Formats: sequence, C-alpha cells, structure tokens
Amino acid sequence: MTKRPTSCGPKGVTPMLFHVTMTHTEENCAIYHREIMPDVLESFENLEALGKELNVKLHYNTMCGPAHVAYILLEADNLSAISRYVFSIPMPAKIDIVPVEHLHDTITMARAATAKA
Repeated sequence: MTKRPTSCGPKGVTPMLFHVTMTHTEENCAIYHREIMPDVLESFENLEALGKELNVKLHYNTMCGPAHVAYILLEADNLSAISRYVFSIPMPAKIDIVPVEHLHDTITMARAATAKA
C-alpha cells in the first residue's frame, strides 16, 4: 500500500488532492489558432514555477489531443490555489475540479465505518 503523500505547504497542514478535467472544443483548440498558441505554450512552460509559488504539486498532466481533453491530478492545501493554477492557462475550456482522496484514506474511513457498525 502506498503511503499517503506529505503536505506540499505549511508543516502540519493536510494536503488535498484535486482531479481536474479540462475539455475544449475543436473550434477553440489552440492547435488551430496559431495566434493564441504562443501564450498557451508559455503558460504550460510556467506551470512549474507557478506551482511552487502557489504550493501546488503536480502529480500528473495527461492529454488526449483527438478528444480535446486533459486530465490532471494536483495536490494543494486549498481550492483557491488549484483554481489560480488551472485558470493560468489562457484557453477557453470547460473545467471540472473534483476533490479526491488517496486510496489509503478511503480504506481508513471504510474500516472506521465498519468498526462502528
């Protein structure tokens, strides 16, 4: 079993995981709009520095170009930091941010719930 991640922020603060799904249409895809592509690429290149500034840890960022969708797992101490991180990408998109928990936490909660029954 993988151990729960440690905080990316102040000591003693429990980090939260956020699963982000970003989708856009073919019509507003940066690959077809060369005028916005430089800004989009620059924002991608700046995500690491922005993550450090906001105390946001990137676990993964995967994309499926043909489906115009990205799946991102981020860790932060609050939703505000996640929002600032995600909205720094200057491309129209539908963005779903869902707080999720590590499997270890789910198992702990399930064991506690069944112990009370």
